[in-house]
Amino acid sequence: MHYITFDKEKCVYCEMCSGVCSLSKLGQIKPSAACIKIARDTAQSFGQLSCAVCDMSHERACIDACPVEALSYDEQTGVVRFDAGLCTMCESCLDACPNVGIDRESERIMICDLCDGDPLCVKWCPEGALSWEGRS
Repeated sequence: MHYITFDKEKCVYCEMCSGVCSLSKLGQIKPSAACIKIARDTAQSFGQLSCAVCDMSHERACIDACPVEALSYDEQTGVVRFDAGLCTMCESCLDACPNVGIDRESERIMICDLCDGDPLCVKWCPEGALSWEGRS
């Protein structure tokens, strides 16, 4: 299984990752609705950076929270899949997991699917702050 890692020392907070993610998923550059979130903790004197993206290794609380089974785990690819046709926008998945987002305009739950094994955020990161790692 593969996952995305984040090196905060290399990140320059350009938001290229979230821009390319939202463009590929929504057809528009909208970092606020991207599946990957780079955040700057402004409480820190130098603004510590953190990255949030589903690594699929947790208990998948988002799936358990969905009352209509709009989210499911794909055993073959190791990612959580979203079925817009089943989703009622109840937002239970958002309450269950901090790595799930929502784009209210498109009525779409935003959860990382690792771009089916070829994550664009990793490919487009100009500083190499994101990398694609494997685990058994």
